[in-house]
Amino acid sequence: MVKVGYQGVRGAYSEIAVLKYFKGEADPVSYKGFKELIEAVEKGEVQYGMLPVENSTTGTVTKSVDLLKDYNINIVGEEYVKVEHNLIVLQQTLEEDIKEVYSHPEALKQCDELFETNQQMRPIAYIDTAKSVEYIKKENCKHKAAIASNRAAEIYNLKILKSNIQDNKYNTTRFLVISNSKKVIENGDKISLYLITSHKAGALFEVVKVFANNNINMLKIESRPIQNKPFEYCFYIDTEGNVQNSKTKQFLKELKKQCIELKVLGNYVSGKREEKL
Repeated sequence: MVKVGYQGVRGAYSEIAVLKYFKGEADPVSYKGFKELIEAVEKGEVQYGMLPVENSTTGTVTKSVDLLKDYNINIVGEEYVKVEHNLIVLQQTLEEDIKEVYSHPEALKQCDELFETNQQMRPIAYIDTAKSVEYIKKENCKHKAAIASNRAAEIYNLKILKSNIQDNKYNTTRFLVISNSKKVIENGDKISLYLITSHKAGALFEVVKVFANNNINMLKIESRPIQNKPFEYCFYIDTEGNVQNSKTKQFLKELKKQCIELKVLGNYVSGKREEKL
């Protein structure tokens, strides 16, 4: 069994991602926050970490993505988890009893329609989805509910009052598997990059041109603020390729010439998305 860190508590979608990716061969280890999780991976306290980076409804999980560049870690895998939110309550609670609904801010945003059609329910941001279930169990108040996974309801022996309440039926979260190992994944087909361009007109165009000239398929580009340089931006880019391939090596060499800073965050096997609803 390998130790795999995740943010949250048992029943969180991150734990579900751990169990899915490692197929029962993992010993999941809970961490309070993304920073604590990444630091544990870097120090070798756990062999791997499971980090949510993107949701198909609400977009990038910025709190986790912004940390990737700052640590000596390597992305070694990817997993997609279909997010099926549930309204979870005490066994005796009825729908008309509910006044407060707790969950992670991302989960609350993914269930806007619930609150639009139930004005008496007030969304309240909490640490994470599964932790909110733990909280309402402890509070033992019929006026409180939580939004979380089926697994969280089972763990805390609470009732699912409404299932699949997310606005988007295709709602999916993308997770990255991180490690402090620099071992190359032989069959890696996806590369994640962090880069900073010159702060001048046309700088990003020159970067994109390198992709086009080398016939490299860019899968995603995301700009994020540089913390110590107000209104200047760095970029996270996902692209197809393998760093051992001569074509990819040449591409990265040309790309580096157009960047103030370039870091390969990982080269890994792309995860399979769940198409079924």
